[in-house]
Amino acid sequence: MQDQESYETPDRPFLGLKRDDQFFLGILFIGILIFAMIHLIQMSHWGTEPIEIKHLPHLTYEYQIDINQATWVEFAQLEGIGPALGKRIVAYREANGPFASIDDLLNVKGIGAQKLNTNRRHLVLNPPMNNASH
Repeated sequence: MQDQESYETPDRPFLGLKRDDQFFLGILFIGILIFAMIHLIQMSHWGTEPIEIKHLPHLTYEYQIDINQATWVEFAQLEGIGPALGKRIVAYREANGPFASIDDLLNVKGIGAQKLNTNRRHLVLNPPMNNASH
């Protein structure tokens, strides 16, 4: 009889690696792909919902400013008074002297009774400091 022909494929190295090394690298590659996919899913924020900050209750700020000491920046923080009107209040105070009462703000062009009453809780009139020498 003739020699039996073998139909088995010879164990040829792929990229110069043995079969066990090929198996190890295949498992390692699959592991890296799985971790990369997990990382990409985490980075895409898939399945998460944003926090709705706009639904938080509005905070009210309680502060008071002395109308004879405040800068235009402080006046500009008040409701309905922006930078232009804040500068106008300070210019009026510098031209006419300190305010005698909070109602004297009505003499400033652009300040009406409604705007003054809206901001009245934020306005104080402290007595002037005495710079007496000892």
